[in-house]
This record gives sequence, structure tokens and C-alpha cells, in this order.
Amino acid sequence: MEHEVNVGRREATFVMSSRRPVRLSEIGSVIGVAFGEIYGYLGARGGEPQGPPFVIYHGMPQADEPFDVEICAPVARAMDAPSGWRVRELPAGTFATLLHIGPYDTVAAAHGALTAWLGAHDFVVTGPPREVYLSPGDTPPEQIRTIVELPVAHAPTPVATT
Repeated sequence: MEHEVNVGRREATFVMSSRRPVRLSEIGSVIGVAFGEIYGYLGARGGEPQGPPFVIYHGMPQADEPFDVEICAPVARAMDAPSGWRVRELPAGTFATLLHIGPYDTVAAAHGALTAWLGAHDFVVTGPPREVYLSPGDTPPEQIRTIVELPVAHAPTPVATT
């Protein structure tokens, strides 16, 4: 499958987030429950979502061992957070992004394609990967749209020595 990679600047954004350990076998249900919880909280308090929800992977899955994810709901402004959540500002930065269309269990191929593209185009990864979820929960699996993104910088150019 051919993927189109884009590199661009993302502005700083406030998120209401919760960092949690999760196993690969339970990640879908954990993320789904967490998004329901936080968007219910925001809706009940007049909180204004500022874009689609996403997850930051602070660890990578190894078999079915626990790893850390940060579940994020972009918000318009700093506000009080419920227990287990916090509001923080994610800094601006340069991100490489790739749109994946298909079931969540095939997103790993998009991560691999993005990483390979970065290496071939002299970029280095500067932080943890993210997945931005664009599709509502009732979307057929083959039509699910997920943006895979990585914070990046140009690789340093080697200096010739004589």
C-alpha cells in the first residue's frame, strides 16, 4: 500500500490527558472508555473540543506486556480536569504525518511506512508517536481513518573533515 507523507508545523495545543498503562489486547476498550469518559465530562461542563482525539504512545507494545499511552482530548482552553486527568499544553513542533485508512489492527503498517520514509528523507524522530482518530465509532473497519504522526527534525548533515 502506498502512503503519502506530509511534513508540517503543528501549533501548541491544550489537551485534557490521562496517561495509563495498557496491554495491546485491551487497548481498544481502554481508549474507547477513556474517550467516552472525558468527552462526557467536557460536554457536561461546556468544554469545547478543539479537534479530533488522539493517543501519544510513550512506550511501544511488546507482545502483550503493559506499555504507557497518553489519551488526549484537545480543548480550547485550560480548565479543571476530572480525577485521573490533567490539562497541559503540548508544545508546537514539526510533525511528519501519514493518513491510514483501514482497521485499527493494520495501523502498524502505517507506522512502519512512516518510519521508513523518514529515514529515506533525512529526518530523525524527536519524540513519541501519536495516532489521531478521525472516524466515529460506527465507521466500517475498512473505512476507518487514522493519522499516524511523529515529531521530527532534519537529520544533522555530516561535516566533512580534511
